[in-house]
Amino acid sequence: MKRFKGLAIPYFVWLVLLVVVPLLAMFALTFMQTNGTNLATAVFSLDAYKRMLDPSIYKALWNSLYVAVLTVVICILLGYPVAYFISFSKIKNKSLFLLLLILPMWSNSMLRIVSWLRLFSTDALAALNLVGTDAAVIFVTVTTYLPFMIFPIYTVLEKMDRGLIEASKDLGVPAWKTFLKITFPLSLSGVSSGTLMVFLPAATGFAISQTIGQGKVRLIGNLIQTVFEKNNYNFGSLLSIFVTVMILAVVGASSLFTGRRKH
Repeated sequence: MKRFKGLAIPYFVWLVLLVVVPLLAMFALTFMQTNGTNLATAVFSLDAYKRMLDPSIYKALWNSLYVAVLTVVICILLGYPVAYFISFSKIKNKSLFLLLLILPMWSNSMLRIVSWLRLFSTDALAALNLVGTDAAVIFVTVTTYLPFMIFPIYTVLEKMDRGLIEASKDLGVPAWKTFLKITFPLSLSGVSSGTLMVFLPAATGFAISQTIGQGKVRLIGNLIQTVFEKNNYNFGSLLSIFVTVMILAVVGASSLFTGRRKH
């Protein structure tokens, strides 16, 4: 394997150029006060860090966590039964069901979001006043990211040793107890992966809340978008790094949880 290490060099170079360098540039901008992108006017300043005390930031952060957690919970409640049904069914064309789940993802995500907005704005649903509500934002977020919960769970269930389940049945263990003691614990790694894949985009995205929420549901992604639109790259960079650190913390916690379960 050592002779193939050289093949990783281009990847490493692109990783440095496209991830490390921009992050370092953003970190440097947090200590500056500039006129947009004009670095010639840059002066040392801690104004961006002082603005982190603004309550609106933590309100947007709380809204993001609220939407993301509810989205994850709903996706688990909907996605696990779907993954379980496809995996344990005797249907020969399981790939057809998976294809039906993938098909919506082949279309542009913004197109799907706008389609939901048009549907909520029709005469049939307009009376429910769904547009601009948390419920509408969560609903569209769930429909957007539900496949990301189903596929990891389905993959783990497919690889599960069915002999354990058969042995449990032969011993006369009830089906519900077999599920709770064998199937569900062994599938938790898929649930953990799905949770991560749903939580991160749901918490940091801004397109759904901006379009469906009509500016009334303000998440951390919307706040960052607004700050950058005002050419405040210094504070925007700090908020972006703040969100990046949060993401790394969530990924680290998920990896730690998965590692402990394996041991």
